[in-house]
Amino acid sequence: MTETKGPVPSERINQAQSLLKRWDAQQTGFIRHRDLRFESMVTVIRNICQNKKPRVLDLACGPGSLIELLLEFFPDIEIVGIDKDPLLIAIAKDVFGEDDRVSLLEVDLDSPSWMAEISGEFDAVVSTTALHWLEPHILSRVYFEIANLIRLGGVFMNGDHLQYDEHAQSTFTRIAKQDDKDAQSASFDHGVDNWDQWWETAEAVPNYACAVSKRKVIWENKNSATPKVTLGYHLETLRSAGFSQTGTVWQYLDDYVLAAFR
Repeated sequence: MTETKGPVPSERINQAQSLLKRWDAQQTGFIRHRDLRFESMVTVIRNICQNKKPRVLDLACGPGSLIELLLEFFPDIEIVGIDKDPLLIAIAKDVFGEDDRVSLLEVDLDSPSWMAEISGEFDAVVSTTALHWLEPHILSRVYFEIANLIRLGGVFMNGDHLQYDEHAQSTFTRIAKQDDKDAQSASFDHGVDNWDQWWETAEAVPNYACAVSKRKVIWENKNSATPKVTLGYHLETLRSAGFSQTGTVWQYLDDYVLAAFR
């Protein structure tokens, strides 16, 4: 779907920015040290893009959390953000619609033709708390495809919860689950939107009625029980896709930022 830009009324911008702020609070309830996860990604991009204008592709960008941070750290950046969810993209467009540094597209990674909307090479392709929605065979396909979008010397980074092996690492699993429970309780028991509350708030905004209708169709038959894959699966698949170096650049318990360099 081709993006079009135009003036966004200030009321819509303010409303979208409020939803983005509430999204960040909600996500931080699920992800302790989310800010450090993001900072590690900024550090890598800064290192590989010294003295040059970064060009970044954000896969499943949501309402634009990482985009907002990257704009702050790299004033001359060019960012393409894609997401399959019409409501999240609609909010992001209201937040960034007048910023010429940002292009936002409604694109579904599940579709084999998703790359048709993407042009040129990127210094970095990034994603956070999103690719676990992909079935393993689709994730593998996407990893092979993005290798062709990243220039030599560029990087792919994925920040996400990658669960421990419940049998071989039962103690690790127990500690991580308890920490998640404690973090969520500290947020959601003290006024921060939980997942359902945030979506109820966003879907009630009249400006997004059309996006909400499209969203319901897209997710109607989606199986939420996507099989989980290990850190090793990610790293081996990325190596097979042609990345020369793979590993992790940040970790807190079972929360990782993995990186793959071309």
